[in-house]
Amino acid sequence: MKKEIMSPAMKTEGKGVKVFYGEYVNEDYLFGYISRIIYGESGLQNIYILEHKFWGRLLFINNNLQFTSRDEFVYHEALVHIPIQSAPEGFIKRVLICGGGDFGAAREALKYPSVQEVIIVDIDPKIPKLVREYFPELLPEDPEDKRLKLITEDAYVIVNQYLQEEKTFDLIIIDSTDPDIGETTQELSHALFGVDFHAKLKKICPTGIIVQQCGTPFTMKNILTGVYRIYKEVYPEEEIYIYRANVPSFGSDNAFIMKCPFKNPQFPKGIELSNTRYYTFEIHQASFALPKFWKEALEL
Repeated sequence: MKKEIMSPAMKTEGKGVKVFYGEYVNEDYLFGYISRIIYGESGLQNIYILEHKFWGRLLFINNNLQFTSRDEFVYHEALVHIPIQSAPEGFIKRVLICGGGDFGAAREALKYPSVQEVIIVDIDPKIPKLVREYFPELLPEDPEDKRLKLITEDAYVIVNQYLQEEKTFDLIIIDSTDPDIGETTQELSHALFGVDFHAKLKKICPTGIIVQQCGTPFTMKNILTGVYRIYKEVYPEEEIYIYRANVPSFGSDNAFIMKCPFKNPQFPKGIELSNTRYYTFEIHQASFALPKFWKEALEL
């Protein structure tokens, strides 16, 4: 039988250009996606949205994956429910989210009727607009919830403003991109990973909880250890806690550092919500169990 040499062209399967998109994770190590680019822009940040058969839609900022529509709920529920449930029931009323223009953290915070105000401060006006168009599932159950306010500005600037106004919060969430450790950086979140910024947060959240995402320590050890040093410099060491959540698309556990003045945050103190897909009281307690190599890196 004669072997066929040539092949017909592939059929167009849908909107966007089909590409192999690689995300560098560490030296000579990358995550690859055969996907369609359905949105791309180089502006304040480099933004790409991909459509993938397994992950659904993926948002990349400066070539780093922020979330996928398949598993974003894991990250956002861990980021929000663990600190809220670490406080006495009903304590968290005013929430400030530094970054978080994708609405995911706000969506989770607004599930609590006791929360009276959620303010998102994100520097890039494009992110909220793109989420509304491409990731509507990240929006709050009521997108017009009057408790929610979106401010397009540098969080560092707004925190200084709140400091002058003597405005205070019960919970501050730093939901930013990972900092860039290179000599030059594209990341707009750089100022949110510093002693000066946290010293200001301490003043506008004197009796509440301050939580910050710290990347995946397996491939970003220095982010976790660096933020931990900052927390120890600014906050009482006995109020500093680290927890984790396994986000499948991130490749390994994501770390979170929390300043919490309430005792035993490992034990949830509120009423368990029914409208979550990752968070449970069992998950809450298990999240504080850290791998031995994390503890060794942190000298715990």
